[in-house]
Amino acid sequence: MKKISLTILVLTLGAAAAFGRIGDDEKQIEALYGKAAKVLNEKGSLRQVGYTAGAFAVVVDFVNGISRREGFTKPDTSMLTAQDIEQILSVSAVEGMTWKEAPGQAGDKKWNRSDNKAVAIFPGRQTFFIVQDVAYVQPE
Repeated sequence: MKKISLTILVLTLGAAAAFGRIGDDEKQIEALYGKAAKVLNEKGSLRQVGYTAGAFAVVVDFVNGISRREGFTKPDTSMLTAQDIEQILSVSAVEGMTWKEAPGQAGDKKWNRSDNKAVAIFPGRQTFFIVQDVAYVQPE
C-alpha cells in the first residue's frame, strides 16, 4: 500500500511540475505540455491553444507569443477539488512567490500572487480555474 501511495505522490508531483507559468513564451509552454492538442482561436495578437497536462485540460491565451491567461479544467468537466486548486496554485507561483486568498465576487474565489503580477480565479461553478496576468484584457 505504501508503494502505491508513493507512486501516486511522485506522479502527481511530476504532473504538477509540468504546468506552465504566466509570462512563459510558446516554446517554454510547449516544452512543458508538448505539442498543442488544438489551436482554438487565432485573431490578431491573440492565440488560444489547448493542451493536456496530467489530469487537466489547459487553454493558454498567448498575446504576442506570451502566456497571459491559463484556464484549467478536467477533461470530463467534473468539479475541481481543493487538492486540484492547491496543485495549480503551487506550480503557478514563480519561485519564492506565494498566493494569498482575497475577496472574490458573486460566489467566486480569488487569490493574488505575492509579486502582484498574477491573479487566480475559481468561479462559483467550480469546474474550471483561471490564472492570469493582473493586467490581462482579452484582445478584440
